[in-house]
Amino acid sequence: MYTLPTSIDNETIPVPTSLRDSLSFLDVVWANMFETEDINPDAARQQQTDFLRGAPPRWLNFYTSEHQPTLKSMVERDGFNDLIQLVEQRKRKGSSITDVSLQYQPGSGGSTLAMQVLWHFRKDLRCARAIVSGLNTEEVSKQVVDLFVLSNEERANQDKRTVLLLLDTKEKMDNDLPIKKVLCKNLIEEIHKRDIMTDTPVVIILNCIPTDFSLTDTMIIPPNLSEEATKQFKEKFLQQIRLQEKTQSKVTIINLHYKDSSGYTLLVSEVLSDLSEEFTCEALREPFNADIESEIEKMAKELLSTYKTNKKTVLLRLDHKNDKPLRYLLKNLQSELKCADRPAFIIINAVSKSAIRVPGDVKLKMELLPDEQERFTQKLQEVQKEHKKMSQKLHAFNIMQGGFQKEDAEKVITEEMANHIEKNPKSSGTRLLSFLALVNSYVPGSHFSKLLCKQFIDKSKWHPYERKPSLEIILKPFGDITVIFSEGQQKANCIRLAHPMIADACLKLLTKHNVTKSDIACEFLKSMVRSNEISYVQICKSMLVTRPKGLMDKEKFSKLVLDILDESENNIKQCIDLLKPASFLFSTDPFYPQALARFYYIKVTGENKFQKAEKWATEAINRDQEKSHIKDTLGQVRKNHLRSHFKKTSREIKVRLAIAQSAIDAFSAEAEAAEVELEKETTFNNRCQFGFLQVCNVICDMNLKKEYISDLRGDVESRYDFFEWYLVYSRPSFKREEPDYFCEDVEECYMHYFKQGEQTGEMTLNEKKMKSFAGLLHFLQSDINVLEQNLNAIGNPQSDNETQMVHYILANIILSQFDKPCANLQDLQAK
Repeated sequence: MYTLPTSIDNETIPVPTSLRDSLSFLDVVWANMFETEDINPDAARQQQTDFLRGAPPRWLNFYTSEHQPTLKSMVERDGFNDLIQLVEQRKRKGSSITDVSLQYQPGSGGSTLAMQVLWHFRKDLRCARAIVSGLNTEEVSKQVVDLFVLSNEERANQDKRTVLLLLDTKEKMDNDLPIKKVLCKNLIEEIHKRDIMTDTPVVIILNCIPTDFSLTDTMIIPPNLSEEATKQFKEKFLQQIRLQEKTQSKVTIINLHYKDSSGYTLLVSEVLSDLSEEFTCEALREPFNADIESEIEKMAKELLSTYKTNKKTVLLRLDHKNDKPLRYLLKNLQSELKCADRPAFIIINAVSKSAIRVPGDVKLKMELLPDEQERFTQKLQEVQKEHKKMSQKLHAFNIMQGGFQKEDAEKVITEEMANHIEKNPKSSGTRLLSFLALVNSYVPGSHFSKLLCKQFIDKSKWHPYERKPSLEIILKPFGDITVIFSEGQQKANCIRLAHPMIADACLKLLTKHNVTKSDIACEFLKSMVRSNEISYVQICKSMLVTRPKGLMDKEKFSKLVLDILDESENNIKQCIDLLKPASFLFSTDPFYPQALARFYYIKVTGENKFQKAEKWATEAINRDQEKSHIKDTLGQVRKNHLRSHFKKTSREIKVRLAIAQSAIDAFSAEAEAAEVELEKETTFNNRCQFGFLQVCNVICDMNLKKEYISDLRGDVESRYDFFEWYLVYSRPSFKREEPDYFCEDVEECYMHYFKQGEQTGEMTLNEKKMKSFAGLLHFLQSDINVLEQNLNAIGNPQSDNETQMVHYILANIILSQFDKPCANLQDLQAK
């Protein structure tokens, strides 16, 4: 009988079969897993081989690694001890739900590392992995609490122990919320429902988050690092540079947050010195003293000239406090660069912070640290001894052991494979390989079911007298790079390529034979997805709709769409020809027409592009009339339509007024939806408020009817008041989420509508800020001298006006903290 740890350390308790069978949404790691079973050595050896080839790990892999030295397949990647330490810390927390985050690049071993952590804690905590297929967060929550109390009885009083729950999924819920957020809400409801009171966590969620670190990463330099900690941080810093050096992006960024400038300066200087022969190292300590576009353009030209002269990646060190000039510099650099095998610029963007928090998560990247490389080198010798010639075909392990080199992935595609593709570009095998390559490249970790692959073969054209071959025969030319594995209790029902980097190499080879990514994607929708839409919901959404993180903000489109745009001259039509059928196939999903609407107004040229964009934005709203973020797209379409009229010389006042009003109506409708959402969720969509102010800015610039502009003043002030409170109170770290122009546009709009006579915009704004708590607190972050100069705006407040009085006292308290002249104590007490 399987056992689980109890509330008493080092003791376990048997689990009733009925309870064990009821935990259908959890893959539980029992305390005595495999210990009472006879392990078939051949089966264990085959599972080890499959894992090293690229199949997902199974719990038996971890058991045999511990108990059978010749089958020891696990290597601890960097981050294992950090995760163990974080879980140990969370065990002592008083909250009922807490979490630990593992951010990992798909293909780096993140899922394996997370499972290693569960295996490590199986005799201490009740460890389980949420089964991703058909995930039901409400049922998972019930079963997690059952596991905590060791009962499926609501009020059973049994031995309790914290559950360590592994959540490793790329999916989102139907309302596009992250699964972890929805799961936590369900867990809280279930814990309250059962009246569970505990001074230790009910559940610690080990939340795995697939993340691409190849374009950008933020690294935090903790203050007062020891010599050993400084060495370790430096190695991780170099790791990130090496990782970005291998990408094809034009420009990449490493954000360095620090508090101790002396420690930061020495560290970065050492890194630049170490890499001076490999890179062209440049440093601009104070590059943005003034926000002057011509100055930044000149700077960009000089940097581009340096890059072209030396023909080496430029490692550029910046120290800045404002995002806007950096955005402009990036725009200048990227517009003059072409895609290459490696980036032209890796920017080390240093940002001083008044307070530094120790990172509460672990990052796993497709680049090895020195200690890891040593462990993998040692493991390679064991693998070669155990598997002999077969070791050459253990591609997943070999790619990782080699440090994730692109060349290693390309070498596994043999000449025979390339010849087969060239001679049989339309064969079922080549087509199925192309689908696997596309999906495993753009949605790493995903797989096809064997059943659906067989259906594809059945639908393919065959001679009437020819017997349809099996899937294994169809894929025989590519057998070395494909892995077939089991998921759950079923056998051999899944198929994928051995590693995401092999998928990238396959796409590169297919492109050489004139099989483009857009061709593959369109054929995939037509041949695999049609009639099986429910099986490909998340894969297609990830490939075609999900927007990845860019250098500063989210990218405008999905990575696949962006790559197709770079692929050929006829790219605009190809993207539309891909997104349209996807929108028809997933006929109830609002995100496809939303993506089409965005594509039309951003990328398409022509007079009627805004009409087409509005059509698709309206279709998206018709599919989901409640979601505010879906409604936002219609507002953005109309706002940009209005901006396009601003650039025209014609004076179509009535047309402009109609477009302006339609944009305001769209953002108002979005605001109503956002208010309704706020009753159900803890987050608030502010894009409607911001979009409204942006439209008002354009209206003012266009000099539309004065009475129309005057009618908007009340709405502008109310939205300015909202953002003043929001940016100070609701989002103390809003600069991580909102770009600098966000605040600038809000303030510019207020100045446009409220500046009077000889007043400057700055005077108007400061006068406004002196009249609210949030505005006064703003001066703590900007210029305290401005507060001193404007104190007379609230001087001598009326004694019967409580708000004025509190503002006056608060302003003097702030000034006193900066040793500025302020009212004396007797005056304040008299007030």
